[in-house]
Amino acid sequence: MANIDKLNITDNFALEARRLINQIMKNNELYDRTCLSYFGVTTSQGRTVLSFPVRGSVNMNELSDSVGVDNSTMTRMIDHLVDKGLVYRKADIKDRRLVRVGLTLSGKKLHRELKKALHTFYRDSLDEIRETERLMIIKSLERLSNSINKGLESCCAKLCDKVSKD
Repeated sequence: MANIDKLNITDNFALEARRLINQIMKNNELYDRTCLSYFGVTTSQGRTVLSFPVRGSVNMNELSDSVGVDNSTMTRMIDHLVDKGLVYRKADIKDRRLVRVGLTLSGKKLHRELKKALHTFYRDSLDEIRETERLMIIKSLERLSNSINKGLESCCAKLCDKVSKD
């Protein structure tokens, strides 16, 4: 009986944690879409602009890895950002086969504005949380993130084992 109760408690916790995580993600995506459309870019374009260093340039592989998309998707994204005058493209000085991309002056301005808008949104949204609760919340979120990362590693290993056996 005690094992069943513990299982129900764990199941309920997992379901509630998933519900809350999904709600936070949904709210975050809604804010991103609203905020970024105000600045005239899609969510993907805004996230890409925010992934650039403010100074200098990066190669396409670095940018693709940073944003978490494949190179062909990033190439199309950069095409749109170049058309909007937010990003420039140039051949790498040392290896002309590589393409480097960076923010134009307009892109740098957008980067600053987006960063400020996102910071202000989260600062204002979370301001009502008492200082005495903040460290506990951060530690709880870190714990949650670490547990989910471990679960992903375990899940992926199990899936890989299953695929290799089939």
